[in-house]
Amino acid sequence: MKRKAKHIGLAVAGIVIVATALLIHKDIPAEELKAKYTAPNSRFVTIAGANLHYRDEGQGTPIILLHGTAASLNTWDGWAFELSKNYRVLRIDLPGFGLTGRNQSDTYTIEYYTQLLLAFLDSHGIEKAHLAGSSLGGQIAYDFAAMYPDRVHKLILVSPTGVTNANDKSISMPFLLAQTPIVKHSLRYITPRFIVEKSLKEVYGDDSKLTEQTITLSHDMLLREGNREAFIARMNTQDADNLHKLAQVQAPTLLLWGEADAWVPVTDAAHFQKNIKGAQLKLYPGAGHIPMEELPQETVQDALHFLNTELALHNQ
Repeated sequence: MKRKAKHIGLAVAGIVIVATALLIHKDIPAEELKAKYTAPNSRFVTIAGANLHYRDEGQGTPIILLHGTAASLNTWDGWAFELSKNYRVLRIDLPGFGLTGRNQSDTYTIEYYTQLLLAFLDSHGIEKAHLAGSSLGGQIAYDFAAMYPDRVHKLILVSPTGVTNANDKSISMPFLLAQTPIVKHSLRYITPRFIVEKSLKEVYGDDSKLTEQTITLSHDMLLREGNREAFIARMNTQDADNLHKLAQVQAPTLLLWGEADAWVPVTDAAHFQKNIKGAQLKLYPGAGHIPMEELPQETVQDALHFLNTELALHNQ
């Protein structure tokens, strides 16, 4: 009986070891991912201790696009083509994510990102630009617009963070694990594709619009060397409260929000409307946290209408 129990115990241990081994994923070298995901309009520049990857498309008034946590500049694929017909579109892989990867200081505060954006504009000789940001990118965008009002023409915020407790990510397994002592270190090694898929399904209102290609790209970017450590660092960063800065935003502002947003509730929009003078709100029934991915054509047309209308008024 004891021998049988011992054999069962060894079998279970063997299964656990094999299962764990299957969940472990090595880092993907940066150069390998660059070869796979860079485009002809991809550029790299060293700014604020990061080898910043960005894409530069089109001509005209610049518009800067900033993605959210654990995303990349690819989140704007559905917007870039249309916007680049009339604007110079610069979309950035924020440090800690995408092909940019980890920065030298492992600092990922809102203040750091705001100063990085300032340095990016200065490095390109851009005095003033439109600014659009999703989620974390939205919080960086309104922080920048408040700090440097003379550098922003117009502001587009897509489900920006900042009102709901930024550390309350209990709905998403990776966010929760990244903030759990001891356990968080396992994310450096154990990040299976199904966790990425689950997280993406949380940010989509309609799962049928989530493609295998999108899941693969997101998983690859997470596995880029250094990105998992950076993700853990970002999720354990305590940002200074910058909500008081909303009242300092002077740029005409458009809010885009999916009504089925499970990460940043649409009720947060009222705070932005109350505190940013003249802020407009456009809601998308059934859409989740990243409506520019779920409804690219509808959302980009709303963005263009806002930009073009404001430009017409500006030129009168």
